[in-house]
Amino acid sequence: MRPGSAVSINYQEIRYLSLMSGKWTGSGCFYALLPDVMIKEQIFPEHEVMAIRGTELYYFNQKSGEKHQGDLTEQGGPVAHTTAFKGLMSGDQAYLNSLYDIDFRTKPGGWIIKLTAKNSTGIENTFKVNMRGLPGQVANKLELIMADGDRTEFMLSPAKYGTVVELKIRELFDLLGAR
Repeated sequence: MRPGSAVSINYQEIRYLSLMSGKWTGSGCFYALLPDVMIKEQIFPEHEVMAIRGTELYYFNQKSGEKHQGDLTEQGGPVAHTTAFKGLMSGDQAYLNSLYDIDFRTKPGGWIIKLTAKNSTGIENTFKVNMRGLPGQVANKLELIMADGDRTEFMLSPAKYGTVVELKIRELFDLLGAR
């Protein structure tokens, strides 16, 4: 997945949460820019932007006007899925190896990468990430499985690259108030 330049990937998201009787759906776009930028822009059902640049974590909800900024290394468990996104979107195998046990398998119907958190204490040890794709193609599905059984699936579209994506990333960081 390592992009040569800025990359954007549209997604459709489905969350299966034990506290909800039905599934939750959303959509938006992931952005990555090497070496250390990852953004999730949720468009539907409401506009939210979550970003990582280096070890800085940013959040903005357009409807409420709520903004947050913090240090990713201080967040611990609540951002485990964000660290997985960052490593997968940037194609940073060393980063992923430092946090996860990685199992890569191929079958005639496609391939799968399974990430399991290395942290052996607390709830983190059962957090899992599965990324799938068709034979010879990039990923088309990302699945996050939490320790409590909650699950989130992302259906991924083909990536877009280039200057337009870089401009959108700058625009989103301006929205976040990140200079």
